[in-house]
Amino acid sequence: MKKFLLVLAALMTVIFTSCANKEVKNEFGWYTDYDACLKQAKAENKKVFLIVSRDESDNVSATLKQTVLYTSEFAEKYSGEYLFCETDISPSLFKAAKPPKDADKEAKKNSKKFEKLLDARMRVVTIYGIQNTPTMFMLSPEGYVIKDFTYVPCATVGEFDALLSIYNEEISGMQGVIEEVKAASGLEKVSAIDTLYEVTNSTYRYLLTDLMREVEKLDKKNETGLVGKYVMAIATSEAMDAYMARKPETVASIYEKSAKHKMLTDDQKQQSYYAAAFVVGSNTPTPKETKQIISYLEKAIEINPESNIGKHCAGLLETVKEFKVRQDEAEAQKKAQEAEAKKNKKKGAAEEPAPVEE
Repeated sequence: MKKFLLVLAALMTVIFTSCANKEVKNEFGWYTDYDACLKQAKAENKKVFLIVSRDESDNVSATLKQTVLYTSEFAEKYSGEYLFCETDISPSLFKAAKPPKDADKEAKKNSKKFEKLLDARMRVVTIYGIQNTPTMFMLSPEGYVIKDFTYVPCATVGEFDALLSIYNEEISGMQGVIEEVKAASGLEKVSAIDTLYEVTNSTYRYLLTDLMREVEKLDKKNETGLVGKYVMAIATSEAMDAYMARKPETVASIYEKSAKHKMLTDDQKQQSYYAAAFVVGSNTPTPKETKQIISYLEKAIEINPESNIGKHCAGLLETVKEFKVRQDEAEAQKKAQEAEAKKNKKKGAAEEPAPVEE
């Protein structure tokens, strides 16, 4: 087994190079490009088996692929109904994306390609909330999670098939809910979307964002009372997009915009302002950011000071205002010290004797 893993590690550079050059499948017919796989799954109306792996380092992924997933038996059994996709985040990919200072010119030249590939794969890791590898998913053609498998104790295709059979009822139930969404229209579709949202693990609800956006379009008068719920859910998805795009500074404005939506209840508006304040205060805020936090909390309280969240925000507001006083004092002291240092520097320059002429 050690020999196999060493050979695999040596091959990873070749595999990663081909992936960086826009190839979307590996030699075993598994997609290595997640977005390309989902696009094709929709076109063919096929479900997807997705595995997130670390072939080089988790001591399970490579063996699982060698003995089960990459076999002709697996392909023959499942390729009629599924497409296969892998997202591997082995250490060699991180090294290729961020080569050491003493790396050769070729490695440094190719690092940007690998960095782009790493970003794409880490996006998959983020949206599926991956904690351990290997983790497998059964996805609908639209990319919704039907079933996740965080432990895959299989050494043969037969054992994998037996594992699936354990969850037959759960899988068929989830597929049924997804089919109801596809078949419904109007307000019935809003209700079906809400059912799917509620039965989907919160970690995977981001994948339902496109469906969330349909709710307000289908229910323009908010007859179901669900529009506000999905305005807020969309805000959470957009916040996640901002973090993945490395634009965390835009997140507070996303929640602020959500809070102003006319379909939100007072409680939902308060939650949105609180979320905006929380995001800004998640790290030590600058004086400007502290003012923002105070503004968001005051807006939340103003909506309904007697609600639970209104009272909670009021308590936080007092704490933040106390912090602001200390922050202002520290800033004033800093400016005074800088002014004194500048004054002394000027004074020293003025008192410096003129050079003696010879």
